[in-house]
Amino acid sequence: MGAKELIEALRSEGEKQAQALRRKIEAEIARLRADASADLDRLREEYARQQVASSNNVERAILAEAECKARITRLAAENKLAERLHALARSSLSLLRDRDYDRTFALLAAELPLSAWETVRVNPADTERATVLFAAATIVADGSISGGMECAAAGGRLRIVNTLEKRLERLWPELLPVLFTEIGKEG
Repeated sequence: MGAKELIEALRSEGEKQAQALRRKIEAEIARLRADASADLDRLREEYARQQVASSNNVERAILAEAECKARITRLAAENKLAERLHALARSSLSLLRDRDYDRTFALLAAELPLSAWETVRVNPADTERATVLFAAATIVADGSISGGMECAAAGGRLRIVNTLEKRLERLWPELLPVLFTEIGKEG
């Protein structure tokens, strides 16, 4: 083999190796591009999941805040309604005087413990009734009492309040839920 043939053989072998190296590099580039594309797809999916999760968290926070505001608003409205109902009930106590009130007054007086009552506060319209039932006591007319009486004895140490206002006050925690239920049925 001559030098020319040797150079040609080396050149041919070099070209084969260069082509093999080019194919190997192109294959590596294609693999790297595929890996990069797959990584990019995974990153996009992860970002989308994070975006959805973040959006869901924001949505939950907004809904929770809205529900809290709604509860506060509803409680404020219920409180105003309760105040109005209480004022209406209190102003309606005088209507109880229209139905057999002599008997009601006597029953309220009969509930009192036996005592030497010194002072009896009653509605101005009840002073005559009180004078009959509490002859030894000082009868005081009090326009803030719709019905019933407030009695004091033992120098004021013993005090019994048996007025319609006090009965409403004691009954109100049980009466209010019933009123709300009835109002709810109408609405």
